[in-house]
Amino acid sequence: MTEHPDSTLQRLNTEILGSYGWQPFGGLFDMIKEWPAGIPSEIGVYVFLAGGNRPITYPVGESSIVYFGKAEQQRGVRGRVSQHRGRIKSGPHERWAGHPAHEWLMARGGFCAYSLAPDRDPAHPLRHSASWVEHELITAFQRLHRTRPVGNGTAA
Repeated sequence: MTEHPDSTLQRLNTEILGSYGWQPFGGLFDMIKEWPAGIPSEIGVYVFLAGGNRPITYPVGESSIVYFGKAEQQRGVRGRVSQHRGRIKSGPHERWAGHPAHEWLMARGGFCAYSLAPDRDPAHPLRHSASWVEHELITAFQRLHRTRPVGNGTAA
């Protein structure tokens, strides 16, 4: 994968994924135009990135990151991203707004990248939990930008 130029994504690759023994986000593809055959069905986390040449302005700084998600079910990353992609490709609903990440990607296009859980290590069970890693990614993003990604809602 060509590394995405988003500096927040690069930082989280190192500070969160790297510290838990996960690979950096990879497999970057266009959410609207592509559906790579090699998207894995393993447990992992994924990120949606806004398309276009302009990042999202957050209270502190800018980032292309729209949403962090997790895939823990039997169809893994492939199944979960496929569900999102189907809703995005169907377009906006006439009467109500959809998931914030879907609305952003319908309006601007966007990309997806993913990271798979490393092999299990009984000494460090949280390292392999996609829920835990997703939480850590959102928390670190919030620490950097003083808010969650636009697609992950708000913290009360």
